[in-house]
This record gives sequence, C-alpha cells and structure tokens, in this order.
Amino acid sequence: MSGNTDRVAPTERALLAFAKGRAAVPLPGGMDTAWRAGDVVLKPSPGTREARVLAETHTGLAPSAGCRFQRPVPADQPGDGWEVDGWVAWRWIEGETGPEHAREIVLAARAYHTLLEPLPFDPVLALREDPWGRADRVAWGEMRPDYPAAYLSMLAPFLENTPSALPSQRVHADLTGNVVFSPSLAPGIIDPTLYWRPVAFAEAVVLIDQSWFASTPDIRPFADTPELPAMVRRAAARRIAEQPEQVAAHGKDPSEAIRTARQIANWADNVLNQLEGS
Repeated sequence: MSGNTDRVAPTERALLAFAKGRAAVPLPGGMDTAWRAGDVVLKPSPGTREARVLAETHTGLAPSAGCRFQRPVPADQPGDGWEVDGWVAWRWIEGETGPEHAREIVLAARAYHTLLEPLPFDPVLALREDPWGRADRVAWGEMRPDYPAAYLSMLAPFLENTPSALPSQRVHADLTGNVVFSPSLAPGIIDPTLYWRPVAFAEAVVLIDQSWFASTPDIRPFADTPELPAMVRRAAARRIAEQPEQVAAHGKDPSEAIRTARQIANWADNVLNQLEGS
C-alpha cells in the first residue's frame, strides 16, 4: 500500500533516542510508515516482544560475503531498549530495490538464511496477529480461513495438506521488495519480518511475487529450490489470504483486493503448469 498522505512522523523523543535529534524524511515503499534520519531508519514498532526478537536476531549475526543486512539501533538510554514511543530503528544500508532480479534475491536470501539457521524457535514468530501473520498461518493449515466465498474458492487448490519434510527456521518471507542493490556491494536485506518456515517457502514467495514484474513465469531462478510445487502452493495461498486480511484490518479496497487475489491465483496456476508439466 502506498500514497499515505496522513503518515505519522516519529516523535521528538524517538528521534533523540535513535538519531541524536536529526530531522527525519519519509521513505517511499512498503506501508509508507518508514522515515530516515541520517543513517538511521525509524519504523513503527511491531510490538515490544517482536521488536526485541528482531533486534536480538540481527545484533549478533556475523557479516556475510553473500549479503548485507540491517543492524538494529538501540536507544541512547539503556532503559529504553529497542523501542521508544512505539518506534524502532535500524541502520540504513545503501541501495535500490530490484524486485525483478529474482536469482540475485534468492542467492542473497540463502546467504542471509544461512546466518539465521542456528537460531532457535521463538513463540513470538507464531503469534503475529497482523494480516501477513494470519495469512501465513492459513497457508500452513494452522488457522481456518474465514473469508468470503470468492476467496475460499481461489484458496482451495493451493491449500497443501501434505506436511513438508523440510526443516523450519527463522526466515524473511517478504523478500521481493526488501532486497537492495548497489554497485560493487553485496545485495542488502532490509525490513526483516521473521517467520518460522522452510527457506524454500521464502523463495517460493519471491516466485509468486514475480507476477508484478513479468508477463510469464520464469522458474529458472528457482530450479534448485526444494519441494518447489508444494512451496508455490503455500506461497500462493498466503498471498491470496493476505487480501481479505488487509481488507478487514486496513480497509483495503475490496475490488482491488479481489483483483489482486485473482492475479495471484492465475500466476500460480501458470507456475504449477510449468513445474508439473500439465
């Protein structure tokens, strides 16, 4: 969603705590809620517990030759931790998004997910109640969909009943618009939102998201993604389920939501026809 003309700016206290009081300018993209103050990006907190998990996840990660990633910025006052007045902060990393560069996104994601692999499960990852967290649980059969009939009929072919044999770990499952590219630098992973899912699922979401940037699916960048047909079904189910969830939570236009869901379903059908040779 973009074009938010009523976006809320960080509080003066948050700017003092995270950016030494520097002026903030709005950043485009996403939900139009992020601001930049010098080399710091401020965003509304996802909640105290999730903010802590995200920050602690990325504080101790070793650098990687295959990707860059944002580091969390702690507040100046130790007692404030990672959140001030409902805001959190991350270090700015240079680059421009390139959502059409599917293979480069996949390779950067693999380097990043290798860093995350040893980290344990945290219950916060399964408790998110935003539209994306709820849609994710629908896609994985952990929550029953309660949507209008049009969405249920689109979802039905993609609701995968066979358990995956792939291990779950912390993954960034919204990579497409959150990998930035800059000459002579490794791709950068930004705006992390973590799920406890297989790495292959995060890659399949990127394949589904290519519906916005290509006229026909190109599955070659994903040729070595394991369990790809099953992961594509789950990824399509998640992106479809996000639409009624966003209507309910954020007032997304219902006509736009149903059009988007149909586009995702048609794209996923085309992908699966290529993968399964039908």
